Amino acid sequence: MHFPSSPDSVICFGIFELNLDARELRKRGLQVKLTQQAFRLLAALIENAGEVLTRDELRKKLWPANTYVDFEHSLNKAIHSLREALGDSAINPRFIETVPGQGYRFVPVVERRGEIRIEKKKLESIAVLPFTFVSTQHEESSFIAGQLTATVINILSHESKVRVLAYNTVRHYKAEGKSPATIATELGVNGVLVGEILQRNGDALIHVELIDASDGAHLCGMQLKRSWAEFSGETEHVAIEVSNRIVQLLEGRAQSNRPRKHPSIGNGPPMPIGARPLSKAWAF
Repeated sequence: MHFPSSPDSVICFGIFELNLDARELRKRGLQVKLTQQAFRLLAALIENAGEVLTRDELRKKLWPANTYVDFEHSLNKAIHSLREALGDSAINPRFIETVPGQGYRFVPVVERRGEIRIEKKKLESIAVLPFTFVSTQHEESSFIAGQLTATVINILSHESKVRVLAYNTVRHYKAEGKSPATIATELGVNGVLVGEILQRNGDALIHVELIDASDGAHLCGMQLKRSWAEFSGETEHVAIEVSNRIVQLLEGRAQSNRPRKHPSIGNGPPMPIGARPLSKAWAF
């Protein structure tokens, strides 16, 4: 016979739910496979969300005193397995942050199902972090990344009601290895927009994600693909495509069919959104 789980046994963070009674993790309602050790590790980290758990503390929680295992290897394997299940990264953590010389910290704010707020607080401020190149052989990559970042900030600051940090405030900010919550605290915002550019086989792949720093939730994202020649020559058009999607989310309205004009950083006239759609683009 199946007994329903109590609300207090279901812990929510972002788009995930951890059911302690059923011993399962779900993402948007779909079950995510976890090993027994990965589940116990996640439960331990969530139980101490926001605090650092040392490797020795994790050893005591995950392995009884009379258990003989290669602890270092087993814990590293469990951390890797859990990050893979969550779609997390050790370099840019959204969920599990490595604290050098100490241990691990679970970053998002967690809530039990019975405590979830009916309304989610809207973002009041965001920081657009400098776009980064994953790998490139082009000398102009720094200029292109800076131009893309500055244009997105320029458009968002004019077209949304959300406070957007100025380009000169974020241009030299070092975010590598920091969680969205840490970045937001240091910059004084509650939302973070991150973007990566990958040059592959003559194409430019641009991935953008808007993150709610309060719980690490993915609010929206998009991936764009263009030939490198198109991208490097029409960077502003990519910025417009990105900004259009983000503005719609921040203002909480459906996409309008009427083009809107945005300030241009170039010498030409303002470019309406959607005037030159990307050859291959999709949003999710």
